[in-house]
Amino acid sequence: MSRAAGPILSKVQTKRIPASSFLRVCSLSSSQAKIAGYYFSYFLRRQFAEDEKKKLLKNHFHLKSTLQLLGTMGYLRGAIMKAGQLLANLPQIMPHDLIELFESLQFEAPPMHFSLIREVFLDELGKEPEEIFSFFDKNAFAAASLGQVHRARLHDGREVAVKIQYPNIAQTIDADLKALSFLLQTMRFTKDYQYLCLHVQDAREVFLQEVDYVSEASFMEKNRRLFAGSEIVVPRSYPEFSGKRILTMDYLPGKHLQAFLAGNPSQAKRNHFGELISYSLVHSWFRLRTVYADLHPGNYLLMDDGRLGFIDFGCYRVFNEERWKMEIDGEIAMFNDNREQLMHFFTKLTMHDYPEELDPVWVDLAIRQMRWVIAPILTKDQFDFADKEYAEQGATLLKETIKSGYVRTDSFFNWSNRAILGHRALMYRLRSKVDYSTLYKREMEKYS
Repeated sequence: MSRAAGPILSKVQTKRIPASSFLRVCSLSSSQAKIAGYYFSYFLRRQFAEDEKKKLLKNHFHLKSTLQLLGTMGYLRGAIMKAGQLLANLPQIMPHDLIELFESLQFEAPPMHFSLIREVFLDELGKEPEEIFSFFDKNAFAAASLGQVHRARLHDGREVAVKIQYPNIAQTIDADLKALSFLLQTMRFTKDYQYLCLHVQDAREVFLQEVDYVSEASFMEKNRRLFAGSEIVVPRSYPEFSGKRILTMDYLPGKHLQAFLAGNPSQAKRNHFGELISYSLVHSWFRLRTVYADLHPGNYLLMDDGRLGFIDFGCYRVFNEERWKMEIDGEIAMFNDNREQLMHFFTKLTMHDYPEELDPVWVDLAIRQMRWVIAPILTKDQFDFADKEYAEQGATLLKETIKSGYVRTDSFFNWSNRAILGHRALMYRLRSKVDYSTLYKREMEKYS
C-alpha cells in the first residue's frame, strides 16, 4: 500500500460497508464538503504566496483531496471504488503521483477485518475456513473493490488463492445505482434521458454479474482452456471450495505492474509483457467474441519466468451475432476509410434510422476516436504505446468525449471502449513497443 495512502485507508478495515443509499450519499457528500474546504484554503493561501510556493501549495491540495477520496472509496467500496480504479487507468490525464495513489485501490485497498469475512464463509459454504483448508491465512494479501484474497492450502497440499466477497457488496452496488437513477430524474424531460437510463441499467447488469463468482469461475475456465499451452497462465478454479461469493483458485506467484516497474526492467521485458497483455485481450475478443473490460494492473501478474498470470475474470460482456457483425463492419469501414459504411455503422450505433439524422459534430469526434484506436493496427512493425503525441491525443479525445455528454449510443460498446482504454493505459505504463498490427490482423482474419 502507498505510504501516503496507508494511514487513511487502514482506518476503514473494521468498518462495515454501508449498504443503504442514504448512508452512502451522505458519506460522499461529506467527502465533497471536505474537498471544497481544502480548495477554499488553497485558494486563499495562494493569493499571498510567492510564485515558487504556489506549485507546492497546489500539489499539497491535490494530495489532501486525493487522500480524502481514497478514504471515502475505501470505506464505500463497490461501484464507488471502481470509479477510483478507473481514474488510475488515466495516466495521460492525472499526475503520476496521484495515479500511484489511486492504483492502490486496484489490489492494495484496505482489507476487511477477518471477523467480517468469516460470516461469508458460514453463509456460503456452511463451514469455517479452517475446516475447509489445511491452512488458511487470515491476513489478506490483496484487496480491491468487491472482495479480498487470502492464501490457503488444500488438504492435498496444493497452494490456492481464495477470493472472498465483502459482506453486502451486491446491495451497495444496487444502492449506488439507485441513487444515480434518482439523480438522473432531474433530466427526465430531456431528449437523452431514456439513453442515460439504458446506460445505468446496463452498468447495473454488468456489476451484478461481477459479484457472481460462479459466473466468474465459468468465464475463467473458458479462458484457461483458451490460453492453455501459451505463456498466459489462467488459474484453475475449485468449484467444491467455491460459491457465489467465494472463489478458490490456483495461487500464482508474480509481481503486479508497479512492483515490476520498480525493478527497472529492460525494454525487451517491457515489450514481452506488453505483447502478452495485448494477446490476452485480442485473442479472447475474437475467439470467444467477448469483451474483457477490466484491464488494469491488479488483474495481471508478471511472472519471473516470463509468463503472464491472468487472474480476474469478473467484468466481461459477450457479443451477440448482431453486435458482433456491427463491430466487424465498423472496423472494416474504418480500415478502408469508407465513409458511407462508417455512416451506416454510426447510424446503428446511435439507434437512428437514417445517416442524415446523425449529429455531424459527434460524427467528427467518433471518426477521430476510431482513428486513434486503430493507429496501432495500421502501423507496420512495432508501435510505441508510450509515444507522447499518441498519448496526448488520446487524453484530448477522452476529455472531448466527456465534455460532449453524448449518450445516445448502444450501451454495450461502453465496455469495448473501456477495454481499449485499459489496454492503452497498461501499454503506456509499461512503455511497451509491440507489433500490434500483426497480432490483431492475424486474430481478426482467423476468427472474425
